[in-house]
Amino acid sequence: MRQLNIFETITYNIVKPVKLAMVQAVKLSGLSREEIVDGMNELAEQFGVNLIKGSGKRLTVDTLEKWLNPNDRTRVINLKSLPIFCRIVKDNGAIVELVRPLGGMLIDEQDARLLAWAKQYHRAKEARRAMKRIEEDL
Repeated sequence: MRQLNIFETITYNIVKPVKLAMVQAVKLSGLSREEIVDGMNELAEQFGVNLIKGSGKRLTVDTLEKWLNPNDRTRVINLKSLPIFCRIVKDNGAIVELVRPLGGMLIDEQDARLLAWAKQYHRAKEARRAMKRIEEDL
C-alpha cells in the first residue's frame, strides 16, 4: 500500500466525492440535464439496463438531480447506471472516485499500451544486463 502525502486524504465514504465528480462532469459536458437523461435512457435501453429501481422504466431529470445533490447521501446512482452516466457525459471522474480509496487509477487504452511498452522495455533492459554478465563470465 502506498503512503499518502500530507495534502491527500482518503475516505471510504465515497458518496460525496462521487457526486461531486458527477456534478463536475455535468458542468463540463455542455449537455443539459434533459439531454443527459435522454442519452442515458437511450443507451440503457440499447443495452438492456434498468437505470432505476421499482416500476419506473426510465430515468427522470428529478432522479438525476437527486443523484447529483452532494448533500443527499441517501439517493445515490447505482452501479448499473454509473458507466452509462460516464459514457453520456464523456467523463470517468466518478469511477475514478470509486477506486481512489484503494490506491487505484483509471487509465485509457493509450496509457495502457504505454504502460505495457514500459514494462516490456524494462524487462528487455534487465535481460540485456543479464546477458552482459554472462558474456563477461565467458
